[in-house]
Amino acid sequence: MEIFSTNNDLHAYLTDLILPVHLRGHGAQITQEIMSGYNTPGISLAILPPTKSAEEYSKTNLLTSTFGIRDCSDSQSSVDAETTFQAASISKPFTALAVLRLVVQGKLNLDTDIEEYLALDKNHAVVREELHTSTTVNPATVPRTPITLRLLLAHRSGLSTVSGLAGYYGKWAAIPSTSATINGDPEANNLPIRAFTFPGLGTSYSGGGTTVVQHILTLVTGKSFPVLMRELVLEPLGMSRSTYEQPIPGSGPRFNYAKAHHNAHTGYTGGTECIIYPEMAAAGLWTTPSDILKGLRVVFDCLSGTTDSSFLPPALVAESFTELNGFGGFGIGWMSETIHTDSSSGTGTGKRRVMLGHGGSNQGFRCGLVLVGDIPLVGSTVPVANATPPVGIAWMSNSDHGPQLASGIVAAFGWLVGAPLRLGGLKLGGPPAAQRFFPVLIRTPADRATVDKQTEGWRAWKGRWRMKAGADVALYGPRVDLEIEEDDGMPTMRISVLADPKARAVLLPAAFHHPEAIVWVVRDMDVAVAMKKEDNLEIWQNDEAYEAERD
Repeated sequence: MEIFSTNNDLHAYLTDLILPVHLRGHGAQITQEIMSGYNTPGISLAILPPTKSAEEYSKTNLLTSTFGIRDCSDSQSSVDAETTFQAASISKPFTALAVLRLVVQGKLNLDTDIEEYLALDKNHAVVREELHTSTTVNPATVPRTPITLRLLLAHRSGLSTVSGLAGYYGKWAAIPSTSATINGDPEANNLPIRAFTFPGLGTSYSGGGTTVVQHILTLVTGKSFPVLMRELVLEPLGMSRSTYEQPIPGSGPRFNYAKAHHNAHTGYTGGTECIIYPEMAAAGLWTTPSDILKGLRVVFDCLSGTTDSSFLPPALVAESFTELNGFGGFGIGWMSETIHTDSSSGTGTGKRRVMLGHGGSNQGFRCGLVLVGDIPLVGSTVPVANATPPVGIAWMSNSDHGPQLASGIVAAFGWLVGAPLRLGGLKLGGPPAAQRFFPVLIRTPADRATVDKQTEGWRAWKGRWRMKAGADVALYGPRVDLEIEEDDGMPTMRISVLADPKARAVLLPAAFHHPEAIVWVVRDMDVAVAMKKEDNLEIWQNDEAYEAERD
């Protein structure tokens, strides 16, 4: 399949993809009215396109595309590839990279109890025993379990009384210190960051735990968090448009930043143009899609053994990309999910095809980062033998509703590269979070052949269907009948609850890769039909999957 090779190619593809179906192919452009239909002022994207060989990959640059505006009150404030956004929780895996760099330098150990590092603070602002004490964990009656950096970065430390962080309006002087945030002091707007469960027992997402990591990094290095992150991570990775400074500097080239919005027409206000996140390790990174994808690419390339970067040893990178204990979805900072495993090449040389990345959600910003590539199985050698070059996509929006647009774009890119990419969590199968389904673009004979191959056999689902008990009540009422027929070689579907129950909705092939289903878009509706194996039919709507059975 042919794929775009220039920024103009990418922009043209995304333009047609985003446009309503009736406007495609007529030279229409993405206006703010169309962006308003997705409820977001602006979006910026970067992709790492697929390549066929290591040599081709080494010569391939990221591609970028942007749409919309930085500020809904200024129609001239166009988003460009240099516009910075708040990366929200994508800040976390890059914070993990700083920890790994200090591990290599011998200044940190992933498996040492953090008491050793907290003791560097002679003022004892954060006390290890207090972290382990809460209404749900009493150290007097349970054994003391080590809290380590590895557990903190894999969200398995148990310090999850504070999962997410709200940020602050107002002046910097009113912002609490890191230790005040950890202890939940009066100037902080969160509860104390304390044990919710025992360390190591399971995954419990914790922005609070990452804030403890922030405190440790400043103690060990003796530097402010923005400075240490710039020196240890951002500059070595070439992330020149990135900073952990809070608030973002108000002058110079970095002033090209997107403002926070609730929706396409409503910006956040309250004395500042953007909400401040002093919990910088967890949520404070300002960056661009190309910077974060570039950074992840450099780290991933350490696995090849051929990169000029000496950023991290290959074995440590492989460890960071591997789910802790094979469970929970997190390695050392990164979300990781296996697509398939290949151990056929012999002992010590196995590999896994994985999705790596992270999502982000701050007030007024939503973003995502996904890279698909081959990493070694636990115990296998590095570099990976016969690795397929990675592909990836990063997106950033300045609206709480950004996923309405981004989810369809991510799914469409996954369709192009044959990988089940998703928005948000990296869970295989099922509908993507914040659904927005796009019909595929058939631009070449190869595209047509790919669509025909992926939709082959759909006629086996023709006939009458009924939503299963429970699902239909949740959707529309006591009963929903469906009927799939064929018109001019394409499927149509009658839906009993539409205004005209005899009308037939047209189904179009969806730009959404699912390894075990034929997925269709109901034309002009944010609804998809998944024809799954074993004669199973699902309707995807509003982030839910509703099953149907033969009637």
